Amino acid sequence: MDAVLDKMDHYKGEHYRYVKEGITLLELALWKAKLGEKEDSSKEGRTKKAKVDAVSARKGTRITCGAEIVIKNVLLFLKLV
Repeated sequence: MDAVLDKMDHYKGEHYRYVKEGITLLELALWKAKLGEKEDSSKEGRTKKAKVDAVSARKGTRITCGAEIVIKNVLLFLKLV
């Protein structure tokens, strides 16, 4: 019985590691998609505008990409019961 419980603990740890890696990839994909949207919209309406600091724009996009909402809802399906 102890061997079975040890294996279950091992596989729960593996599951947690894969979920954590998947959530990280999901967040990066959402961020990249949001950056792509901003680039597309900036190409359409090009006028002489003041240059915005690229680093702060990327950080702002990461915050507003909506990843925290999507990840919270995706995690509900990835949890072990």
